Amino acid sequence: MSLATPFNILGEPLIELLSIDSTNMYAMAQIQEGLAISGSCYRADYQTKGKGQQAKIWGSAPGQNLLCSYVLGLKHLKEAGIVPNSLNLQQQFGLSVAISLGLTDYFSKIAGFDTKIKWPNDLYWHDRKAGGILIENVVRGSDWNWSVIGIGVNINQTSFSPDLPNPVSLKQITGKDNNVNEQLKDLSGWINKRVEEWTTGNFETMLATYNKRLYKKGKEVKFKNNNISFTGTVIGVNTLGQLIINHGIEQAYNFGEITWEQESINK
Repeated sequence: MSLATPFNILGEPLIELLSIDSTNMYAMAQIQEGLAISGSCYRADYQTKGKGQQAKIWGSAPGQNLLCSYVLGLKHLKEAGIVPNSLNLQQQFGLSVAISLGLTDYFSKIAGFDTKIKWPNDLYWHDRKAGGILIENVVRGSDWNWSVIGIGVNINQTSFSPDLPNPVSLKQITGKDNNVNEQLKDLSGWINKRVEEWTTGNFETMLATYNKRLYKKGKEVKFKNNNISFTGTVIGVNTLGQLIINHGIEQAYNFGEITWEQESINK
């Protein structure tokens, strides 16, 4: 198995699925069975068990939204000389930054520049959630061999479950219906550009852009840590992917250590 092009690989081949449990689960199964091709994109009309972070369910109306998972073979990128052999799981935040930037590049061209990245993995527009990212990795020993990049974006859905507090879709923003496959093609193009940028060693520059797009940067937000609420100012995200918050002192938090309790005190 080898890369077919110098880099423009994410999104090809496209495998369209009608209804499955989860595109990430399906992609992972393909990897485990030795059937995955690096660059593949699995898109589903409907997911019965769509996956979000921390075992949350991603709910979506059938056929209305963009639900997909890309398969990226890090082993093949190493073999092709696109990334160094020394690339390891410690550097996975760089890939996360690239995917977040590609997603916001794509969405902001349609919805405008109040498109933000809510740490660690959500796509936000005007304080409303428009999408999310879930990256899962396959590691053998110390070798980072595969990444499955799951992305969900609200495209045409206009009625959401009351359990979702603040969703928004492209149709609600623009007033227009959108062709989901055309949106996927555009998204793939933007993500390819950003992942290619990451492979060329531009992580520091990308992280600076990521922080410029960071949701609530410079704002006071209420968080919860171990069932204790506290208020702090969002400073930024560091090279390790930790959220830096100033609550009298600057402190860095790993994903899973804190939750957003109130998204803004002074909007």
